[in-house]
Amino acid sequence: MLVLDADSLMSGDTVHQLIAEMEANPRLGLLQTVPIPVRQDSLFGRANQFAAAVYSPMLATGLSFWQSDAANYFGHNAIMRVDAFTRHCGLPELPGRPPLGGDILSHDFVEAALLRRAGWEVRMRTDLGGSFEEMPSHILDYAKRDRRWVQGNLQHLRLLGGSGLHMLSRVHFLCGALAYLSSLIWLAILVVSTIDALMRALIEPNFFTSNAQLFPNWPIAPPNLIMPLLGGTLAMLLMPKVLGVCLALRRHPGLYGGRARLAASALLEALFAMLIAPLMMVFHSRFVIEVLSGRTVAWNPQSREGRALPWREALRHTWPGTLAGTFWAWITWWYTPTFFWWLTPVWLGLMLAAPLVRLSSSLTIGRRLRQRGLLLVPSETAPPAVLKGLTLPATVDGNAEPAPPPAERPCDMPLQSFSRDWARHPPTQQQGIGK
Repeated sequence: MLVLDADSLMSGDTVHQLIAEMEANPRLGLLQTVPIPVRQDSLFGRANQFAAAVYSPMLATGLSFWQSDAANYFGHNAIMRVDAFTRHCGLPELPGRPPLGGDILSHDFVEAALLRRAGWEVRMRTDLGGSFEEMPSHILDYAKRDRRWVQGNLQHLRLLGGSGLHMLSRVHFLCGALAYLSSLIWLAILVVSTIDALMRALIEPNFFTSNAQLFPNWPIAPPNLIMPLLGGTLAMLLMPKVLGVCLALRRHPGLYGGRARLAASALLEALFAMLIAPLMMVFHSRFVIEVLSGRTVAWNPQSREGRALPWREALRHTWPGTLAGTFWAWITWWYTPTFFWWLTPVWLGLMLAAPLVRLSSSLTIGRRLRQRGLLLVPSETAPPAVLKGLTLPATVDGNAEPAPPPAERPCDMPLQSFSRDWARHPPTQQQGIGK
């Protein structure tokens, strides 16, 4: 069974290759592709589209290497064995009330884990191409989607101790949750660091803490540890981007507008990502706190149509962060100017939150960048036939009859258990591989 979202598609060649690989490997239960965002016009959408086109194939290749036959499932743009899925992927309700209990929202991670637990291979093909999807066109819709993902991924923490799960499936659950918990951790580190800097600036240092003390207790600030920490952090953040750009420059720079435009686009995307990172940190931190405090969310249809946000809407969703960033900048500048400059990427992104949200939703800016050859991607410079067909007018033969839908195959889908009972009564070989 081929699984697609309403806003995703795959080329015929890619589908044929997926089918051939499933037929060649009877142990393969699910085969995932790497969907690349396409058809973006806004600045936000085009920046993310460019980042996905340049960096995702390389990153996905690394993931596929260490995941091996215990890969993850993205919920779409994949092919699976129907019998294996129906036998082993019936999702139970989690005990307790939502948001951490009830229906499992991010079902795809769990279904991949259940297939692997039952003995089926779950793999990712990163070299096929021809797999595409659309994405939210502005930051607010992107954040709304993340709000649902936050709840689903935090639910996965309850499954870490699930019986019989492959170790890599547990790693997927943990990494998915940490993708959002890390924002709250980052915010906490920044707040604690600011408090420490202010205390050092406001409280007169006391180097002699005892009346019988002969030598002072000098404060320790080892620069030989600070700079390596800063360098290591920057390397982890920027090295994937640098490697992705190097690969694109070596293989097919013309698909990105040429070497100069590719390099300029990479710098533009990196700057944009740096500016919106503090705002996304605030959004994700708020979402995590909401989930942990019991606020749930519904999984409603998502908008993919590009539109320029009005200033009022941008301000309504960003003013708390802007106010916090302004106060943060003022208090650090007033009491500890050195720390103020270290915090520049944080308070600047928060102070500019509303303009960033408003201007990055602009279709005009995005289209002008495309006209100037910036943030170009292969799906625009050399569009495949499956994407070209989306822009062609539909032709209908009045004498043709639509093909009938495939016959329904109703069957039971037994609910799975994550308790220790499963370990005592696992599925038999006849129920697992080969069926």
